[in-house]
Amino acid sequence: MGTAGGPILQPGRSQPAHLLKVGDQAILIDCGEGALGQLTRAEVPFRDIHTVVLSHHHFDHIGSLFALLGLNMMTQRNQPLRIFGPTGTARIVAGLTDACDVPNEIGFGVPGQTLPHARDFVEVREINPGDTVEIGEVTLTCCENTHYRGEADHGSGWYLSLSLRFDTPDRSVVFTGDTGPCKAVERLAQGVDLLVGELMDVDLTMTRVREANPQMPEARIQMIGAHLADHHLSPEQLGDMARRAGAKRLVAVHFSPGMMTPARAREYLARIEAVFDGPVHLSEDLGRY
Repeated sequence: MGTAGGPILQPGRSQPAHLLKVGDQAILIDCGEGALGQLTRAEVPFRDIHTVVLSHHHFDHIGSLFALLGLNMMTQRNQPLRIFGPTGTARIVAGLTDACDVPNEIGFGVPGQTLPHARDFVEVREINPGDTVEIGEVTLTCCENTHYRGEADHGSGWYLSLSLRFDTPDRSVVFTGDTGPCKAVERLAQGVDLLVGELMDVDLTMTRVREANPQMPEARIQMIGAHLADHHLSPEQLGDMARRAGAKRLVAVHFSPGMMTPARAREYLARIEAVFDGPVHLSEDLGRY
């Protein structure tokens, strides 16, 4: 539903959020700014979401969580809303739930009226690499990726960035989340029907960083560039990940500002297809696959 990436908002693209529908189940993967509006455009009531799975806690992936909690509270939700995510998810949700206190106390201003509180329906479970979670007919597994640290340092940090696999009765989907090249993600995605992977144009992004920050020291510029190159995927790296995993189809998402001009889109597609021979889509918001 949302195919933008990074902290800069873009017209025409919302921040990261994906909807997985399996029968009457509606699972929201990440919940970036604009997610609830995108659900409305997709004709999916936000109250139909029963499960949210977070890949990591950068703000572009969680910005609409407060709205999801608060609007369900104001519409008197009486069914559980389950939220899964890496370490830190419970702390974030607890803070957002506490922030619902004042709106809950105000209610609709009707004397004697009470509303359910978000904490009455929210259920949180933190997940770790290797965990298996059954969500109705869907099986969720996950691995640590390289968005926060290299594979040699996996397991050494408190916070995690996860890649997520969903196996349904008739197909499988892997969401890389934000990541750099990563063997663990390739293993998680082995034989997957659909790989939804992030894409970064580091050269373009660094050009924009330099333009926006002409006084930034060169050492700082180099550090940012190295981070982006190590912890995100170029077109070739995304295609190679799909090829190594044996993915049947690839959808690219998480585009930073300025990436998706027609000429650049053609270039990215050609660079991916040079290493991956399956179907490739550069997703638009609300794309269905």
